[in-house]
Amino acid sequence: MEVKTIQKDKKSPLKSVYILQEDAGGVVVREKVYERKRRRGSKRLRPFEKAMRRMASAEGTAADSYLSRHNRSNSKKKNGWIKDLDKNVIRSSRKGLRKLKIRIL
Repeated sequence: MEVKTIQKDKKSPLKSVYILQEDAGGVVVREKVYERKRRRGSKRLRPFEKAMRRMASAEGTAADSYLSRHNRSNSKKKNGWIKDLDKNVIRSSRKGLRKLKIRIL
């Protein structure tokens, strides 16, 4: 049996790859080796989905950063979270904006 290597790229029309093999009884059995994953969602909405995913990730980073700063301030001073509130919010929001990486055309 001859085996061929196939180079696959994203725009390839190849949907699935099967190997045909004979079992012990002489019956030919096909085995699926590769199947292309179908994208869920329309092509027009992908940029919006990507933007929303990036925003959610940036907000999560900002929230995590604020929480760690809040806990650190609270452990260092009495009522430290309220004393350092403005500084902590500004620094954590900057970290979230850096994660967002806003690109302007």
